[in-house]
Amino acid sequence: MDSVLSLQEAIENAKQFQNFQAVFMAVTLHPEWLVEIPENRKWPILYHVVYSGNTDELDRLLALQKMNKNFRLCYETPSRETVFTVAKTRPQNTRMLERIERLIKLDEMLNYAKDCEWDRCYEIVKENPSYKNEKPPYRRFYLIHHIAYAKDSIEQFERFKQIDDFPMDMTLRADRKKINVIAREEGHEEFAEYLEQQYSQFFDDDDDDDQLYEPSEQARQHTEHVHLLMEQRNVFSESNVVWEPAIKKQNRKEIDDEVRKQQEQNKPRSIPRILTEHPIEHIRSLLTCSLTKAIVTDPVVAADGFTYERSAIENWMKKNDYSPMTHEKFAHTNLNPNYVVKQILHSITQK
Repeated sequence: MDSVLSLQEAIENAKQFQNFQAVFMAVTLHPEWLVEIPENRKWPILYHVVYSGNTDELDRLLALQKMNKNFRLCYETPSRETVFTVAKTRPQNTRMLERIERLIKLDEMLNYAKDCEWDRCYEIVKENPSYKNEKPPYRRFYLIHHIAYAKDSIEQFERFKQIDDFPMDMTLRADRKKINVIAREEGHEEFAEYLEQQYSQFFDDDDDDDQLYEPSEQARQHTEHVHLLMEQRNVFSESNVVWEPAIKKQNRKEIDDEVRKQQEQNKPRSIPRILTEHPIEHIRSLLTCSLTKAIVTDPVVAADGFTYERSAIENWMKKNDYSPMTHEKFAHTNLNPNYVVKQILHSITQK
């Protein structure tokens, strides 16, 4: 895979249920393309994947949306279709329909929590207790983190804690931060101290769980090395910037050249060229292990759709059967190489 698809090509491949690796590469570099609809298209990439019924591919693409703050699962196309109506067109594909329904309900619960509409949020959790400890792959916070942000955090925590069948999980993290840390960052010292007193075993400094989030020394060194290479490449690309003069009237040759350049941009682009066209922070995030936040050396994709350093997620799986990013139980334990990330990493590190 030496080039990257255009948006039109990515949508066409998704429509034909083919060449997912190339589609994945395109959305990796352009997360917003997952729901973008060009004028001559009816559906975005997301809808074609939902229609295909492949939940593994869906989860991989949704995991990329953690970088896209504007992503919303539930929106209508100009023809008033949603992911739910698309999933319902194939009712025999129960796995996809159930996945979409669950994501929509989790979104609804977390939106209520974010807006402090606690009564509505409570009703959803009461009906589905496991939702307390789950979130969609593209969201940052679990319910407990929204509670930590609330002014009446202790009162709301006590209320939700009373729901039977599924206790609040005190190990849930956001950006690797524990719940008490997030509460303090929001200025809710009282709630942080309450948690530390009531659940001290989860907030000790020597918590064994902390080790699962820590990269090895080798991973740290590799991360520093790749960061240095990326900074050097970034400086080089920035040094080639030409500051244009004020806008002036264009002649025919200038307009022809502009059209030609635009046509060139619509052609498949190589990975090395792509790396100079995207912010360094975006590229760095693609190469980062979702668990340790170190640059990967052997990137793999787990059942939750997220990319991890192989050794890091293997250590996690020895103790847990659920995703560290969504807290949903892994559908399987297969770890598949992320060839897209490998190719980008190779393009950076090759001499």
